[in-house]
Amino acid sequence: MNMLTPILPNDCLYIQLQWEGKQVLLCVSKEGIRRVEEANVEQMITIRGSAKAIMSLLEGSLKLQQQLRLNELSVTASFRHILLLESIFFLAKPYDLVH
Repeated sequence: MNMLTPILPNDCLYIQLQWEGKQVLLCVSKEGIRRVEEANVEQMITIRGSAKAIMSLLEGSLKLQQQLRLNELSVTASFRHILLLESIFFLAKPYDLVH
């Protein structure tokens, strides 16, 4: 998480993941990532898709923009927040030494 710290917001950025009737709400900030029960709606990003698509995003198998183009995920957020999410997922992906 240390290399992500400079791009993370000081206050919580809420990310709501929704799939197949379930949801998880996360707070992402310089303090870390934690699961929460309530959020500031003005600072919320919602990502919807199948469980498989959400897992592909979290595991780094497919980039957010790829999944958006394939209509596997939908995101409700400002363009700036979408770019921030893309950066977070890209930088958090484990570096693969074997190409």
